[in-house]
Amino acid sequence: KGFFRVFSYLFNILFTILLIGIITGVIVACAFSIYIKNYIDPNIDESLLATGGTSSTTQIYYMDYDDANSRLNRTGDAVELEDQRLYGEQNSLWADYENIPQDLKDAFVAIEDKRFWDHAGVDWVRTGSAVMKFFTGSSSYGGSSITQQLIKNITQYDDVTIQRKVQEIVCALNLEKSKSKEEILELYLNIIPLSQRGYGVQSAANTYFGKDVSELTLIECVCIASITNMPTRYDPVQNPEKNMERRDIILQEMLAQGYITQEEFDSAFDKEITLNLTEVSTTIATNSWYTDTVIEDVISDLMEKYNYTRQVASKKIYSGGLQIYTLMDPDVQNA
Repeated sequence: KGFFRVFSYLFNILFTILLIGIITGVIVACAFSIYIKNYIDPNIDESLLATGGTSSTTQIYYMDYDDANSRLNRTGDAVELEDQRLYGEQNSLWADYENIPQDLKDAFVAIEDKRFWDHAGVDWVRTGSAVMKFFTGSSSYGGSSITQQLIKNITQYDDVTIQRKVQEIVCALNLEKSKSKEEILELYLNIIPLSQRGYGVQSAANTYFGKDVSELTLIECVCIASITNMPTRYDPVQNPEKNMERRDIILQEMLAQGYITQEEFDSAFDKEITLNLTEVSTTIATNSWYTDTVIEDVISDLMEKYNYTRQVASKKIYSGGLQIYTLMDPDVQNA
């Protein structure tokens, strides 16, 4: 009798604790759902994802009026300022997914998000680890998937708050419902900052090795993938030793995850790399002061109205094929 009484007593305690835990969990889940519904927008502006892959020329127009009356009523004809066309920037060239070497894709996935191909936008294992690090006072939290990093790079969600992180997570889960893994990885590889004022892997291939991204070797791919963690710290020009350290870590991860063979690993591990630095040249014609001001105004307006980052707004200006109408009077401006 004594044994069963103790057992019953312990069982009641455990059952009560379990019941309290379930009720608490339900309350927390409901509160969290209400919080997301009221304060978190799960959608991301799809136009933010359409800033690359094009090289359309943006055109600037002025209005040509026949007389004072047409000027007053704004009934003139739109005329293009042909010498002020805005062409794509050399330091932000787009690389199609098919032209990006498999080694380069694998290098980024191996070091940035090894479960990228399996999760639905968020790596809950890394996220849980990051939460533990946060509460234990670790100086480095991490945990963002490639999809989350993409969202952070194309939006202005960069404040260090719990709400921002929740927003990023919800958007990542939602984005992966509308975009394939290949599309997300292509976008990510084309917008990440890779030092030397360049964005995207095509720009990096041109800048550091003087070649097209499709021609990169394994060690060159790993070199570029090393930069993104901390672009200045791992810049192969400014800090070649740090870049090598990071390269070796990535190669170890690629070997452990089955992306490369032992022979490929041995050929690149702890090896010096030869850079072929290319000065990024510009093909953009010299703009008038008026046009420069128009560009800055439109960039500011895009950032304010659509919540673009400056990088995304700039891409829209130089590669988005926009049509910009100004109040310029060329005769007066020339005078």
